[in-house]
Amino acid sequence: MSKFTERIFKIKPGEWGLVLVLGAILFINYAAMGVTKVVSVSGFLSEVKDYYILLVWAGDMALLILATGAQSLIIDKYPRVKLLGGIILLLGIIYAILPFSFMVKSFPLEISYTLLYLLTDQQWLVFPLVFWALINDLYSPAQGRRLLPIIGSFAFLGTIAGLLVAQLDATFSFGAPRLLYANAFAFLVAFGILYFGFRKTQIRLVKKKSDSVREIFSGGWDFIKAMPAFRYLSLIMFAAGITITILLYNTLSDASLHFGDNFQSFFALYSLAIAVFSVLLQFFSGKIIEKFGIKDSFSFLPFSLLFGSILNFIIPGIWGSAPAQGISKITLDTVDQSNRKAYQALVPDEKRGRVSIFIDNYLPSLGTIFASLLVFSIISWGISAEISREIYSSIYLALGIIGAIISVIAFFLMRKVYEKSLLSWQMKRRSRSSSVMDKLDF
Repeated sequence: MSKFTERIFKIKPGEWGLVLVLGAILFINYAAMGVTKVVSVSGFLSEVKDYYILLVWAGDMALLILATGAQSLIIDKYPRVKLLGGIILLLGIIYAILPFSFMVKSFPLEISYTLLYLLTDQQWLVFPLVFWALINDLYSPAQGRRLLPIIGSFAFLGTIAGLLVAQLDATFSFGAPRLLYANAFAFLVAFGILYFGFRKTQIRLVKKKSDSVREIFSGGWDFIKAMPAFRYLSLIMFAAGITITILLYNTLSDASLHFGDNFQSFFALYSLAIAVFSVLLQFFSGKIIEKFGIKDSFSFLPFSLLFGSILNFIIPGIWGSAPAQGISKITLDTVDQSNRKAYQALVPDEKRGRVSIFIDNYLPSLGTIFASLLVFSIISWGISAEISREIYSSIYLALGIIGAIISVIAFFLMRKVYEKSLLSWQMKRRSRSSSVMDKLDF
């Protein structure tokens, strides 16, 4: 039996224990996020006018930018197991306290759901960051290539479990306090798994010089300014943040109007469908990039945004907005993400982290902030001027199309300077014996 499992899962007998410990912790985290993502959004929209979620997104992205910078100050200063344990305990405590905000009648429900949404997004950033840093300390590159996809699959399973629980809540109305207490208990279990699973595992802490927030900004931006292809890639990501934000808001707004009290059930199933399609497409991402090449694979996101935004503009309502947003989101999280990582592998090691944070985090977040505030202003103006929803929604959807067009233009400009940028002294020299694609696992 052990030989059979080793052949199927590529896990050696002595590795099972740690893989299951790490997988269980990852499963719990993503299951909790799956529940709170759906409950927080559906709860917020049921208590507040839907366009106020745009202000929540703007504030949330500002927090994400600050958190991304702040993490660099502590990630290499403390033992990873203790740091992960501290985060798990902190999340458990917060989930145990948050139910009181729902049970105290004088506390506004809209604030409770806002806090829950902000917690979920910060959890989405901080937990994986520390978790995968711990993984890198535990396994050699050869082990990582075998075991990381297996450990990572627990995140997908946890997401499915969390979304299914959210779907059950839509049917049986467990209520936010019960679900939050369940999350708190789950993180207590996760802490126990971490504590007992790592009692006999020694991990040496290698202290590194941590970059300051200012160094991350200046280092990443200085490199991007010097590289024409990265400048246009930055514009693509900023424009993508604008268009995806507009498509997501319009989907939630349309669904809230169309499904009414059944919104939570729809949103849980819709999120589940996106997760499943993303995993299926991810299996083919490597082959797609190999077929088209890194340069031309950057076209998938801009053209999916253009197609989605035009589709949503032509077909109003949920049957236009839901597919449009889904196509854009799936493309961003699969082919485009893999392609960006392949291109960033050409950046020298000492600069790669800063460039990656800037392109993958800061620029899309800034695009989200810009779009959220602009769309909120358009809707507020439309309501005060007593303009119909169809008209002011057409205005912000047109802005989404403009954002997509900007990303397409940026792609063609990037394509022109792609080879020139590869020859820059600031980029890694490509090996003659193997390509970057040969060294990457998707």
